[in-house]
Amino acid sequence: MRRFAIALSALLLHGCDLFPIGVCTDELVYGIQVTVRDSMTGELLNVDPTGVLTDGSYRETMEAVGPSSLWGAPERPGTYDIEITAEGYRAWTRQGVEVEMERNGCHVETVKLEARMVALAAGLE
Repeated sequence: MRRFAIALSALLLHGCDLFPIGVCTDELVYGIQVTVRDSMTGELLNVDPTGVLTDGSYRETMEAVGPSSLWGAPERPGTYDIEITAEGYRAWTRQGVEVEMERNGCHVETVKLEARMVALAAGLE
């Protein structure tokens, strides 16, 4: 009985780190989340941005999830280049964004970024 109590205590104290085999959930985890804002005001854009992720030959159009929030790379680790565009703004790019798997191997770890979009001067589109 004492051995059982010690083993139970170790499990409670160390959780999944003690036993590397974990229980994975059914949720879909996105590897990249980008919040898009106006660089001058810091406010969310009042136009809908679009985003494209590339990782080698892989190409994906990001999903709009709420206002000015783009998500991509669902459960897909890799090294991504990101381009965000929005009407009336210069394109925002980021290269070499690494998405990695969690230690337990169940899901990717979400990389959260903020794209500060620079407005185009009137008539210079």
